[in-house]
Amino acid sequence: MSTAPFGSWDSPITAAHVAAGSEPIQRARFAGDAIWYSQRISDEEGRTGIFVSRTGRFGDGELVLPCGHNARSRVHEYGGGAWEIDGPSGTLYFVNATGQRVHALDTTDPGARPVPLTPATRSTVRYGDLVLSGDRLLAVRESHRAPGEVHRSIVAIETGGPDAGALVTLAEGPHFLAWPRISPDGRHLSFVGWDHPHMPWDETRVYIQELSEGRPVGPAVAIFGRAEESVLQPEWLGSSTLVVSADRTGWWELYRLDVPTFLARCRGEAGARPAEEVPLLSTDGEIGGPLWSLGDRWHLPVEHGNRIIAESRYGTSSLVWSDVRTGEHRIIDCGLTSFSIQDYREGAALLVGGSAHRVSGLYTFELASGELSPVALSNARLAHADHYPTAELREFDGVPAVVYPPRSPGFSGPAGEVPPYVAFVHGGPTGQAVPMVSAHHAFFTSRGIGVVDVNYGGSTGYGRAYRNRLRGQWGIVDVQDTVTVLRGLAAAGEADPDRLAISGGSAGGWTVLNALTTTTDFACGASYYGVAELTRFVTETHDFESHYIGTLVGPLPESAEIYEERAPLNRLDALSAPVAVFHGALDTVVPQSQTRRLVAALERLDLPFVAKVYPRESHGFVRPENLIDSLETELGFYGRIMGFDTPGIRRVHLRGRGR
Repeated sequence: MSTAPFGSWDSPITAAHVAAGSEPIQRARFAGDAIWYSQRISDEEGRTGIFVSRTGRFGDGELVLPCGHNARSRVHEYGGGAWEIDGPSGTLYFVNATGQRVHALDTTDPGARPVPLTPATRSTVRYGDLVLSGDRLLAVRESHRAPGEVHRSIVAIETGGPDAGALVTLAEGPHFLAWPRISPDGRHLSFVGWDHPHMPWDETRVYIQELSEGRPVGPAVAIFGRAEESVLQPEWLGSSTLVVSADRTGWWELYRLDVPTFLARCRGEAGARPAEEVPLLSTDGEIGGPLWSLGDRWHLPVEHGNRIIAESRYGTSSLVWSDVRTGEHRIIDCGLTSFSIQDYREGAALLVGGSAHRVSGLYTFELASGELSPVALSNARLAHADHYPTAELREFDGVPAVVYPPRSPGFSGPAGEVPPYVAFVHGGPTGQAVPMVSAHHAFFTSRGIGVVDVNYGGSTGYGRAYRNRLRGQWGIVDVQDTVTVLRGLAAAGEADPDRLAISGGSAGGWTVLNALTTTTDFACGASYYGVAELTRFVTETHDFESHYIGTLVGPLPESAEIYEERAPLNRLDALSAPVAVFHGALDTVVPQSQTRRLVAALERLDLPFVAKVYPRESHGFVRPENLIDSLETELGFYGRIMGFDTPGIRRVHLRGRGR
C-alpha cells in the first residue's frame, strides 16, 4: 500500500463511471406475467425508458419505449406517475416529455409506434399520476392557461373504441390534486387535495367525488384531514372503506375510514352516525413521506384488502406486514434498509431501494422464503467494489448523519495527517440521506476525501416535530446542523477542521451559500442550482413551490425584510470562502436568474469563484457530459482550495480574487 496525501490518491472510479451508473429506477409494476419498470438511460441523453422483464431475472430487461420518446411528466414540474401498463392487452400508456401528451403503445406488436391520445398543446396541458380504472385512464391534468394561471383537475381518458382519447373531467376544486382512485363499485372517486400556501407534507385533505355512470355528481367533498395535518395516499380496501396515511400523532400512520359515514357527517345529514377514523397501523417510524413526485407509495392493501404491506421509516426503512382484521403486524427483514414499495402479487413484493451493502435498484422479495432478487440495478456496471466506502449511521448532538470515511485498497494517508471532508446537503429540504452504495461518494472517498450526508432539521423520516424545526428557520437550522456534524467529525480527529467543504443542490445549494456567508467553518463550497435570494425567487419559481418560502422563512408582505436579510446574495461581503456554482439553463424550479445575479455580484466584488451553466439541463442534471464535467470541476475546485492535486483531474481556473 502506498502513502500519499489525502485527496491525491489515484482511483479507477472516474466521473464517467459515476455518470454511467446514474440510472435510477423510478417506478415498477407487475402486469401480465412480467415486471415493468422505468429507468433513466444514461447513454441516450438521460431519457427515461420503460422496460419489461418477462423472466424476473437480473439483466433480462427489454427496452420497449422507442427512441425519441421519454416517459416524463411535468405536472408540478417534478412529475411522477408518467406511465401505466395494461397487463391483459399489453398496452403501455405514458406521458412523453416533449409535448406532455399521453400516448398509447401496443407492446405486443414489435413494429408499433406510440399513438397520441390527448391533443397537442405545446406542453401547456400536462398529465401525471396515471392509473388505469377499467377501460379508462385516470390522470391529474395541469393546464397553464396564461403566465401565472394554472388549473388542475382529475380526468378520465377513454383508452379504446371509437371514443379513444375522449376526456371527462371527474373532479376539481383544490389547487393541487394527487392519487386519483375509483372505488371497486365505481361509485366514488377518492383523491388528496391541498391549496396554497401549504405543501403536501404540511396540510392536505382526502376528498370524495360521487360518480354516476362514470361521471361526477355534485362537487367533491373533503371528508378527512384538519389543520396542520398531512394526509397521504388514500387506497380502497373495499367499495366503502379507505385506508389513508395521516400524521395527526406527529408521525404518518395508517387509518381506516368508512366513506359513507364520513360523507353523511360532512353533508350534515339527519341521523348521521359519528364518523371516526380507526387506527390501523402504527409503527416506530413513519408510513409516509414528502410528495415531490406524484404516484409515490408507502403502503398497499393486498390479498383482497385483508392485508397491508407498508414501508415504515425512521432513518432507515422496515417492511411491515399487517393483518387488517386482527390489527396484528410484523416487521420483515427484506435485506434493504431504504426502499419504496412499488407493487405486490401472490406473496411477492416489488421494491425499489438499496442499502449500505446493496446497490440501489429494483428487487423482488418473496415474503414466505425471504428471498431478495435483483431485477435491474441503478448501477449495473458497478466495478472496483473494493474502492467503495462503507456507510456509517452516526449522530452528532442530536443531528443524524451518514458518514463515508475515505477508503482505498492501494493508498493510505501520511502519519498524522487528517483527511478533508465534504458535507453533502440534501435538497427538498424535506429529503433524507440514507446509507447506500454510492458511486458519487466513492468518487471522492476513493481519492482520500471523506463524505458525510447530513439529515438536518427539516428532513423527513423523523416525525413532524423534526420536520418543523426548519419552519421560519431555513438558512439557519440547516446551516447549524451541518456545522454541528462537521465540528463533531473534527473533534473526533476524523476530519481536518481546516479542510472542510459543503456541497448541495437546490435547497441544499441555498444551505451552501448561507453556510459560506454566515460561518467561517468551511474552506469552500459547491452550490448546484441553488437559491441565492428570495424576493425575486418567489415570483420566478414554478407554481408548486411559489408559496413554500412562506413556511420556510415567513409569509409576505410582513416578512419582506427577513427575505432580504436572509438571502446570501445580500451578504456576499461576509463570504468566508470560495464558491463553485453549477446551473442548468432550462431550470424552471430554481431559475438560472438566481445564479446570474450571484455571479454578477461575485464579479462586482471581485470574490473568488467558479461558475458553470449547462445550456441543455433543467433542475437536476441528467446528461452524462454535464454530470462528468460538474463532478470533475467540483473535485478540481476542492483540490485548488485545499491544496492537493488529484491524478486525472484538470486544474480549475478561479475567477475573481485569488485566481
